[in-house]
Amino acid sequence: MRLHPQRLGPRALPVFIAVSALAIALCGCGGDSSDPTKTPPPPKSSSDAGAAPVAAKKAVGQLEAPVGTVTLERGSGKRPAKAEPLFVGDVIDTGAESSANLRFGGDRVVELGPDGRFEVGEDGAGVSLNVIDGLVLTRVKATPAQGKAPGGDADGGQFEGQVLVTIATPFGLTRVGAAELSLKVKDGAADVDVKIGEIELIGKDGAVQKIGAGKKGFLGTVKELPEIPLTIVVTSGKAELKAKDTRSFVPINPRKLPALKAGDMVRVKDGRFALAPEGSSTRVVLLKGTEVGIVEARKGAGGDATALDVQKGELEVAAPGGQSTRVGVAPGLTLVSDLGGQFTLRRTGSGFDIDALAGDVTIEREGEAPQTIPGGQSAAVPLKGGKPAVRAANKEAIVLPPRNVRLFHTGLKKVSLAWDDDDGKTSAWRFQLATDSTFKDTVRDGVVHDAFVSVPVNAKGWYWRVFNGPNEVAKGSVNFANEPKTADLSRVKNEVAGKETSVHFQDKDKPPQLTFVWEKEEGAAKYAVKIYREGQLGAPLVERTVTETQLTENTLPEGDYRWSLTPIDSKGAEMRGGALFKLHVVFDNGVASLVIKTPRNGDPGGKTVKTSGVVPVGAKLYINGKAVELDEHARFDTSVAPLGGGRLVYRLVSGGAESWTVRTVRGK
Repeated sequence: MRLHPQRLGPRALPVFIAVSALAIALCGCGGDSSDPTKTPPPPKSSSDAGAAPVAAKKAVGQLEAPVGTVTLERGSGKRPAKAEPLFVGDVIDTGAESSANLRFGGDRVVELGPDGRFEVGEDGAGVSLNVIDGLVLTRVKATPAQGKAPGGDADGGQFEGQVLVTIATPFGLTRVGAAELSLKVKDGAADVDVKIGEIELIGKDGAVQKIGAGKKGFLGTVKELPEIPLTIVVTSGKAELKAKDTRSFVPINPRKLPALKAGDMVRVKDGRFALAPEGSSTRVVLLKGTEVGIVEARKGAGGDATALDVQKGELEVAAPGGQSTRVGVAPGLTLVSDLGGQFTLRRTGSGFDIDALAGDVTIEREGEAPQTIPGGQSAAVPLKGGKPAVRAANKEAIVLPPRNVRLFHTGLKKVSLAWDDDDGKTSAWRFQLATDSTFKDTVRDGVVHDAFVSVPVNAKGWYWRVFNGPNEVAKGSVNFANEPKTADLSRVKNEVAGKETSVHFQDKDKPPQLTFVWEKEEGAAKYAVKIYREGQLGAPLVERTVTETQLTENTLPEGDYRWSLTPIDSKGAEMRGGALFKLHVVFDNGVASLVIKTPRNGDPGGKTVKTSGVVPVGAKLYINGKAVELDEHARFDTSVAPLGGGRLVYRLVSGGAESWTVRTVRGK
């Protein structure tokens, strides 16, 4: 398997990009979309002092979606960039893990990658972009209409005329039609990777080379990334190595990790093993049951490349931001992360299943046009060629809001974390997931394109946050725990003794279990016990004779009672008259948390399921997203339709705390 060549060398000279097609008109973006001439011009230099008044300059493009550290230099001033119009002479700098978009006419979008410097200019053909350093990606949402007259477009915008899109570098020219590409300037060369369409590369000697979709080109000095060792950096479990030209696997000693060479095979019997190009932050984690062949690893300025041959199993890949990370997974098949993120890959009988957990992933296959899996989405990739089938992100039945939530469950595997989608105005967010509140231990960090992310249920929980550009727009946390065991309120024993007793119970539907107790009477062989409703002493509700010094009764509902105790000797004679004692049975909701009486996990389900229980006084309860009516004693008894998988989701809001409980019923 051959890796894509990269260049190494001195710092690159400026590269000029004029963003183009045969007839891409330039959009007049300004403070007033109906009259771009009202947009104030950039600040004048000192040389303009005393000059005759000039017409206000027109914007030549629009800066959009700045993420991270993005600055704009205009004239002699430099400040943080925001979404705003751009003028000739503006200079944009992007820091580490930062990005921004430039929008020009014809719906042409240029994405600026991290650690770059870009200057907006113009030439005889139209607008140009001077790429001093960094990565740019061009996007075309719609092919520009052909033959439009200068002065307007289908949307009624204003134009300054037609623009020829050309990428000019000290090493030659790149002309772009209705195409998408990435171009990276680093270390004395420019790499060009064509995603869609076709471009022309024109060398300094005038030679013309056409590059189509799925192909790569370069301008400048050709130098391959140097080959480096591929090492095991983390071990947890058991793995085996079959060295090249040997016949059998041998256990890997975690205390003496072997150096990996091309032709070696590694398989994981248990746990997780992580591989990395030496000196790289890229991590390729092999999970239990995975078997891979080692091909090679290379690393240079701006990126690294790891080539494996995945025979079976599953990989987890963490690609650092600010570089190009390439992971070959089969001969001729490579997965590329240009701006960092995390993705998983699982070998199937027909190919691979890929989940772009965070960050876009591009599928490159020899002889085919590349295809991007947007961050948060998935794809099935045929092993023997053919177009990958990209799947939209799957939202789980349990969707948690951007708040601090405690989730009680039994056997739950995944949940979704969701936030406001800004009425559909935002198409990309930066999502971060960590195991700590300071986000030092971040396990996901990258772009996603849906207003939710599905995450696995772990032993403790997650902290998460979402950014739109530089602004944090949502954050939350979730703590996972098994559903706590609650006492059966109807089985709580309440002792009745003495002249007057008050018993408080918490299950309105069942009378409490009462235990009447008394002292042993000398000479008594048995005891007669009678219980009366207050004010109705002529007819006892309960009449019992027992030989023990206690009586258990569970038939008395809420109310006031009198009870009498009469000792009886061995001949059946009453030893004395029965004294009357007072008893008060009072319903008192003293529960401190949600108590679900029905259903239990595993009970039969159906289109609707009856559910009942009690909540703390003053709390609010929602089941499957709908508010539940409570009676005066904070009880509920209702029927609900289960969510997917037979889930019933109880959301309890009590004071400032919020807890969720998930129960699962089985289908009939």
